[in-house]
Amino acid sequence: MIRSFLQERKVMVRLEDAYTDESRVQCGTPQGSPLSPVLYMLYLAELLNQDQALRFGYADDIALYRIGNTLEENVTAITQDVRRIEAWGLANKVAFAPEKLEMMHFTRRRHVHAPEAVISPTLTIQPTTSAPGDTKQPALRWLGVWLDRKLTFKRHIAERVEKARRVALHIKHLANTVHGPPAASLRKATITCVMPSLLYGAEAWYPGRTRLSTGGGHLRGTM
Repeated sequence: MIRSFLQERKVMVRLEDAYTDESRVQCGTPQGSPLSPVLYMLYLAELLNQDQALRFGYADDIALYRIGNTLEENVTAITQDVRRIEAWGLANKVAFAPEKLEMMHFTRRRHVHAPEAVISPTLTIQPTTSAPGDTKQPALRWLGVWLDRKLTFKRHIAERVEKARRVALHIKHLANTVHGPPAASLRKATITCVMPSLLYGAEAWYPGRTRLSTGGGHLRGTM
């Protein structure tokens, strides 16, 4: 069944009223089919299963994680990881986008030392740092969550607040006291549009209202 799904496929390009000739497709999966992302993830599963503790991903976003006593030790390990992944991709006809590679050093130390990872003579991964003139906290975004160097999540919270504020302003413009929608509709729009935008990724940084206390193993409420 899978073979019949992938073989004998043809595509054409449409631009307004103009159509190209049909061309046979020998690779990839059909766009728009719910089966295509499933097959894609199954194909990449081998790559992630090689090291489940340090490799994880969602769809085509792959992350590598390393822990070491020094940043240089981490860079050495990450460099080897990336080289192995590139070799796997070459053997399995999977092309990666080196221009999209990002790296962040997580440390509580105050120094700004951030070594780079030299993968090959033509590929060097520069760690995420603050750009000249940029007042925002340097952070790396993965799956919509901003990760700063000390994992304070201040950058993430600031980004979510600003995005939710813009959505709330759009709803506010509709809230005309004379001709605007009823209050119930505005409340529903706020719950549906503003709150999810504001709270996206909160699971990564919010400690919760209850924590496990050190005495007796009882849950103690905190505010």
